[in-house]
Amino acid sequence: MNDLLKKYNDYMRLENCRVEYELSNGENINVIYREDNFPHLLGLHKLKDIQLIQFWLDKNNLHVKLKEIIRRIKNETFTDIMVRNSVFFSVIKERYEKFSYENLTTLTYTDAIINFNPTFIKSKIKSDYLLFEEKEKNTYNHLGIAFNKSMGERYLETFFYQPNDMYIIGQSISKIKKFTLYDAGNRIMLSDSF
Repeated sequence: MNDLLKKYNDYMRLENCRVEYELSNGENINVIYREDNFPHLLGLHKLKDIQLIQFWLDKNNLHVKLKEIIRRIKNETFTDIMVRNSVFFSVIKERYEKFSYENLTTLTYTDAIINFNPTFIKSKIKSDYLLFEEKEKNTYNHLGIAFNKSMGERYLETFFYQPNDMYIIGQSISKIKKFTLYDAGNRIMLSDSF
């Protein structure tokens, strides 16, 4: 099994599970893990030299949609080797290599940016919450959570590593007090608190 399929399978262990973050300011963030979020979380949309990705990003293309990307990951016609051979792989390398079940399900995210303002750094991120953890001195993993108005629920928009605190400076921050992971039947799978 190639590493891209392994990452997909690890992520799919969480399909329809819900994670709840309780913040020290009293807010609660609830997110449901959906299959459709997987390619974007990995950063696959940034690999614009891969023809399959070009077709996916082309709004006029009616044949290659998100489901086709996922289907090709599952049947291993879109693989880890293809991802790593992209000239744009360096753009997603850290996020791709650090993407894991553990990074999505543990209470290593200790802080949350509330009402993330992307204009501070000219970012296209739509997330209104940006959870983060300091990995080493001034290096951070980030997990972006956005709101889907049409579905009326929050989703995982992005996951990335940043070798500095540029996404944090000037933002409003709250501590994460508690993390609870629920299965699809709303039973607690894992819970941890500070």
